[in-house]
Amino acid sequence: MKNLLSILSITIATTALLSFLALQNGIEQASFSDLESRNPLTQITVQPPNNAGLMNILGRNQGSITPETIAAIADLSDVKAVYPELQFNNFASLEVDLLGFSLITDAMIFGVPEGFINNDLQNPKDWQRSTEPYPALIPTKILDLYNLAIANPKGLPQIDEESLLGKEITLYPNYSTLFRSGNTKSNALRLEVVGFSDKVNLLGATLPIDLIRQLNADYSEDQSENYLELFVEAKSAAAVPELAAEIEKLGFSTQYFQKNVQEVDAKLKYLRFTLQIISIIILLLAAIAIAATFLAKVAEQRRTIGLYRALGATRPQIRNLILSQALKIGSGSSITGITFGILLSIPLNNLEIQSLATLGTQQLFLVQPIQILSTLVFGILLTLLAAVIPAQKAASISPIEALK
Repeated sequence: MKNLLSILSITIATTALLSFLALQNGIEQASFSDLESRNPLTQITVQPPNNAGLMNILGRNQGSITPETIAAIADLSDVKAVYPELQFNNFASLEVDLLGFSLITDAMIFGVPEGFINNDLQNPKDWQRSTEPYPALIPTKILDLYNLAIANPKGLPQIDEESLLGKEITLYPNYSTLFRSGNTKSNALRLEVVGFSDKVNLLGATLPIDLIRQLNADYSEDQSENYLELFVEAKSAAAVPELAAEIEKLGFSTQYFQKNVQEVDAKLKYLRFTLQIISIIILLLAAIAIAATFLAKVAEQRRTIGLYRALGATRPQIRNLILSQALKIGSGSSITGITFGILLSIPLNNLEIQSLATLGTQQLFLVQPIQILSTLVFGILLTLLAAVIPAQKAASISPIEALK
């Protein structure tokens, strides 16, 4: 029974430790993978200072990024290409037939050059189409949000990218479901979904930038070109920080992978700290249970240990006897705990991935060989350290006193 308590303690401790390490690793990898998909190593996102608030969302933050500033940034050294994101200067709505229903919603319409999103197109020639149905890109996260927030709670079918590719959407360039005055559905344009991207704006559909210019000319009284942000491609990843500093000197804010990694890593420190505190508490409780178990065993076997000492066993031999028992218990229990941790990660992945679908990962609890090895070593060392005091106590038993 006393050995069973030690076995359970170290098994639970190693299971918890491996699970926490796997969770931390999975969240970090998912966060950085999602970040890299939206921010390639050579890309810098350039925004006007204080690019936030309702006025900016409605496209009324005028004059922050102009064709002149785009040209100035393009002339900087180490700039390979500049891709502006242009906004349609009017209310718009999108209507689509989906799952047997006709759905219409307000949406913002954006335009980007082909070079920015050509890797996200099934056929790059689609972006050059100048007749209806016009090409449109849909944010990947929209599908994740629908499947998570609507489909799952209401028991509706899941929607994947393949089922929407080639789907036609109707764009009403001067109609809003929220602002009724001046609305009309008399003008309608047919769009076709030609791809999905993590890089396009989450607030609506993205079309070719020349088409947005044409829509502004045909349907908007505001003929200014409202650039929400620029995507600057550097010649190399090493040149990104210095190039971003030059752009910031022009009065713009920048975001890039290396900078975002530092920000994400700083936020993840709170997760690491929390998991480490919980792990330390569990491990301390396990160490106390193991030490108490071995102290009880030493007290129970006091006469036997005294007999060994009377028959010629030395203090180091008695100490090693206790530690060898601890080594066996620690090794077996750690292997058992690691096995439980790996098996536990499978249902936890299936359970948690559904609620965290927007992370874009299929493995939230990510167990790696280095974590298995470190957990095994830590479990064994913990057991040995917890057994040191009982081993010393056993070695110090006097054979005469023990045999009285």
